[in-house]
Amino acid sequence: MATKAKQRAGEGSRVDGERARAASSAASRVAITGACTYLGQRLIAALERDASCEHIVALDIARPLTARTKTRFVRLDLTHPDADETMAATLEADGITTLCHLAFLGFPSRSGAWAHELEAIGTLYVMNAAAAASVHKVVMSSTTMVYGPYPDNPNYLSEQHPMRGLRASRWVSDKVGAERELARLAKERADIITTSLRFAPVVGPAYKSLITKLLRRAALPRLMGFDPLMQFLHEEDAVAALLLAVRGDHPGPWNIVPEGVLYYSQVLKLGGKLPLPLPRVLAAPATTALWNLELLDMPGRFLDYFRYSFCADGSRAYETMGFSPRYSTRAALESFFAARSSPARAADLSEAS
Repeated sequence: MATKAKQRAGEGSRVDGERARAASSAASRVAITGACTYLGQRLIAALERDASCEHIVALDIARPLTARTKTRFVRLDLTHPDADETMAATLEADGITTLCHLAFLGFPSRSGAWAHELEAIGTLYVMNAAAAASVHKVVMSSTTMVYGPYPDNPNYLSEQHPMRGLRASRWVSDKVGAERELARLAKERADIITTSLRFAPVVGPAYKSLITKLLRRAALPRLMGFDPLMQFLHEEDAVAALLLAVRGDHPGPWNIVPEGVLYYSQVLKLGGKLPLPLPRVLAAPATTALWNLELLDMPGRFLDYFRYSFCADGSRAYETMGFSPRYSTRAALESFFAARSSPARAADLSEAS
């Protein structure tokens, strides 16, 4: 149970500081939650080829397709009440030094209670297990959406900007909650390095999310009077940032964003999309009604991300972490749209996502 894992975490904090420090110089042993997600599978594939990584534990409800000789699969359901105990035992038994928490949904779920159990309560379990096992480092995937779409946002949001999220969206609120659980671990266990990678919306030939699903549509809503700036991170750059965080120690939150921005109107033009001008007063209720009827993939409350900018400042990651994105926002979108224009290519890539 969660209480037992927290008790073990308190004991570990007193005796395992030397073990955690020693881990930083040893060959890495990495555990990955959400091992079957796109990021999880690509990270496993990269670590299988990485001589500095000697062992991988894939934690998910199914075995990832990219698992090879280094990888041990352990079935784990983060919605199960004993998930933290199971995970802590696995982390200890396998001598895990780095825990990557990637078990997050790319789409809002129509089953809000289950999604909350997975992302919010599941993250609590992950942090309890990390503390109980005294891992050296926890790396978590996040999103720049945690800053929220607000009219008073600066043009570029730094990592110190408050995470205001989107109160009406549980999908976004649970991601803010996950960040706070990671911050709690950092506060309670100074010996454990905690890293949050706040990705700009990810696109690419194989990546699947709410954003990529919307961008595949022939027509997209355009709120009348609004044309926000947007950033899009290529899927390969997201994996590259994860590898940097696994291979080095980079505590704190990091904005992982590409160079360059585009206005939403430019995004529509680049993809050859038909803009559907909508007055704000009608857009939200109409979109919500279609969502409730399961005729649309996006709930109305999400429209604010197409109303106000939430672009992030990536200079800290460029200068300190050494993150150097290969794709600009424009190039990432061009890669995505080009793949979608070739059905055979898109089908091949979707099998690996």
